[in-house]
Amino acid sequence: MKSKLRIIVLAFLALFVFSANFFSQESEGAAQNQTNEDNEDAPDIYEEDADYVYLQNAPGDQYINIRVMPGFPLNFGDKMKIGGEINVSYNRFLTSWLAVGAELAFGYNPTIGSNIFTYIPLSVGVTFLPAIKKFEFPITLNVGMAVENYLSNTYFPGLVLRAGAGAYYRINESWSAGLEGFFAYMPQWYFKHPEKNDYLNIAYVSAGVKYHF
Repeated sequence: MKSKLRIIVLAFLALFVFSANFFSQESEGAAQNQTNEDNEDAPDIYEEDADYVYLQNAPGDQYINIRVMPGFPLNFGDKMKIGGEINVSYNRFLTSWLAVGAELAFGYNPTIGSNIFTYIPLSVGVTFLPAIKKFEFPITLNVGMAVENYLSNTYFPGLVLRAGAGAYYRINESWSAGLEGFFAYMPQWYFKHPEKNDYLNIAYVSAGVKYHF
């Protein structure tokens, strides 16, 4: 019940922000039109610059990306089952097509015997973001560390390497949504007991939304 209430509150907040921006723009436009009507003989200082190029993403722009995704283990056979992950990332554009940021996630995979393998990775990364009109095609590379737990065993720090690519549609200036595919490599190295070394290869398919600001 509480989770449903939170979702409703967030939805109303999002609607409020959208409405406030919309009516603010309408009011500014109306005010500008009135000013132009009152000053018909004045020179048009708002004339568009023919050399101006609109950039969907510009240096200094930022966005928050929220993704949910199933995780498909690739190298444990029937010992590890399909799990899931949710992650949140913050990114800032250095150029119109290159952004850097940080990501926090929580993931899990059921195993044989009804046990659960969990991991909490924190990583930094770079995203290349070519765009065609309202479509964006992010290519992301991340590196970081994770807390990994299985039964009573905790492994930290665990290396995390992740690469992904996808496509997003820019709904408006503030929101976009899309799909991505990822591959992650998570090794466990025991320098004193190398016979225990192991690793997990896992693939994801994610659905995500971005809030741009």
